[in-house]
Amino acid sequence: MRTAMGLWQIGSAELADLVARRATVDYSLPASALGRLVALGPVNLGKDRGKDGGQADLKVHCAFESGPEGFPQVRLTVAGTLTLVCQRCLQPLVWPVEVDGLLTVVRSDAEAAGLADPFETALLTDAGLEMAAIVEDEVLASLPLSPRHPETAACARQELMNSGETHRPLAGLADLVGRGDRQGDK
Repeated sequence: MRTAMGLWQIGSAELADLVARRATVDYSLPASALGRLVALGPVNLGKDRGKDGGQADLKVHCAFESGPEGFPQVRLTVAGTLTLVCQRCLQPLVWPVEVDGLLTVVRSDAEAAGLADPFETALLTDAGLEMAAIVEDEVLASLPLSPRHPETAACARQELMNSGETHRPLAGLADLVGRGDRQGDK
């Protein structure tokens, strides 16, 4: 087993070597380095990561092997937590990340089209296999479209709805705009 901190790219020669040895690689990837994931988190965690269980390191495990069609394959396992925004109460929500996928590495879309289904692919460019982007793609694909606290959790919006209070966020809008500016008023 090989341990690497910050394994970002794997060149084609290194990929061939990893596959030939059936190597495994374990590393930590800071969630703060993944821009599209950071954009999903609460704004106030930008400076204080981890203080309330926020964005931390994702534990990544890669196992390299030769696929049935001769293409390299990567068994990718990602575990950790991300802080998202609950779409019900708009408060921070710590979400567990558990990704387990098998990716076939190809050099072009034509090679990907020639694979037997149901293979997911990763593109090996001239720069190499960009592991951070692959991890980010897989984690994003595993996240819910609209993350929310579980029904049993104390969600701030749910508490407000259950309190019986009527909340009218636009009640003072007419006063701000001015009553004479509405259409039809003379």
